Formats: sequence, structure tokens, C-alpha cells
Amino acid sequence: MQHPSHRLIQLALASMGYDPGPVDGWWGPRTYAAAQALLREGPVRTSLWAIQTLNRGLSGLGYRTGAGLDFYDVVTRGALGMALDADGAPAASGVTSPDVLEPSKPALVPVQRTQKLLQGSGLDVIDTLCLHCAAVPGDWHRYKTNAEIVAAIHHMHTGPKGQGGRGWSDTGYHAITCPDGEVIPARPVGRYGAGAVGYNRGVYHLLMIEVATIDRTRRAEDYFTPGTLAAAKDHIERVSMQTPITRLMGHREVAAKLCPGFDVIDREWTHRAVA
Repeated sequence: MQHPSHRLIQLALASMGYDPGPVDGWWGPRTYAAAQALLREGPVRTSLWAIQTLNRGLSGLGYRTGAGLDFYDVVTRGALGMALDADGAPAASGVTSPDVLEPSKPALVPVQRTQKLLQGSGLDVIDTLCLHCAAVPGDWHRYKTNAEIVAAIHHMHTGPKGQGGRGWSDTGYHAITCPDGEVIPARPVGRYGAGAVGYNRGVYHLLMIEVATIDRTRRAEDYFTPGTLAAAKDHIERVSMQTPITRLMGHREVAAKLCPGFDVIDREWTHRAVA
């Protein structure tokens, strides 16, 4: 059975260290086994984003309603158990929400950070980090210095629309990670980015330059150099130390695009609670 919310549950399971198989939205034996293991054992190490993603997936199936999406508690366990009993099928009409249960003390309490980065005229707290690819041919970076790569991206975004540009006032991303691992600042952090329609307030956009043409969803290692991936992980760590990042995502999660070419599973990018 396939359902969009299954993909959210699979992303959460993978981030919590339970292998659901391919993150493809299909509820099969591996996803069932991973969910069953999570229900039995509980997450040993996770992040706020993973917990929120799991609760969003359970809500999408109709087993989790109301507030309190930041915790893995008795409500989440009840919803997960009901989803397992239904073998991943959406809740039938009239199913009692597990929110009627009295919540117990959360099993995992998010790490609180007092330091915050503010963005835009609304002074939105940056709490989301979005990864991007450049959507260029795999050999596009060759024979370009890092400065030339950054300048070319800047021109793509700021050039006149009639000349192939977007007509923006600045590069849409806050930082650009080059194939050799150098991370170069682009748009000021205090300005809203232009990386994803409807997802720019409170979002830090990080671009990674691919070295292979992205034509389908694969592994990050298939499209980016080890230097790029290591530098991006380090940059994510640095940003999350300055502001309470509660969600790490790929552009494709909020738009009909391949970008960044792989599923962003936060456990693969940081081993610390990102909130």
C-alpha cells in the first residue's frame, strides 16, 4: 500500500535508526518491521525533527490529531500501534484518536537553545535548514574556480529574466558548498532566502554543487564529492549551534523537484539532537 504519509513515517524511522527500506511511500514488510521495532524499543537517539516527522506521518494517516507533535509519548505510541494494527492503512471513519489518552511524561525532551538567529522584517527565528542542488549538468563545475561558481549562481538568480536570470536582488541561498569543500556565504543570513516557494521564512538555505547530473533520486554520494558532504555536515552543525534548528529537509519535500537528488535523513547528517 502506498500513501504520502508513509514516506514521512519512513523518513522518521530511518532518522531514528530503524531501517524501513527505500523511502518511497510504500508500506511493506521492512517498514512494518521497523515501525514494530520502534514501538517495542522506543527511539534510543533521535532529533526533534524526526519526532515531528513521525507524528506528522501518523496524523496524515488519521491516527494522530491535536497538538503535542514535539514529543514521542504515549499518544505517539498509541497512534503508531494503531497504524501497525491496520498494516499502514489510513484510519477508518470513526476511529478513536489516541489523543483521548492521558499523555505521560515525554520519553524524549528536546534540547532547548537560548541563542537564536532572526530573519527578515518579521524577525522570524531560523529553525529550518533546507538542502539544495544547483540543477546543472554534472560537468558544469569543471574549469571554474570557487569564486566563478559562486558568481555564476549569483548571475543565474540576479540576471534579467529576458537573459535567463530570475531577476532577484541577490542569490537565493545563504551559503554555497563547492566540490572541494569550501563553503562560501551568499545571501545574508538575516534576509529571507528564495530557495523554496512558501518555505523561506525562518529557513536557512544551503546549496551544494553536484558533480554528476541529477536525473533521479539516489544516494547523496552518487552526486556530491566527499568534501562537499563533509563540509555541508560541518556547516549544518555550525548553524544549529547558533539557532534552534528543528527541521532538516531537502527541497524536494516541499516542491515537485528532484532537488537535492536524495532523501535528506537527518541521522545521516548529524548525530546530535538538532533542536
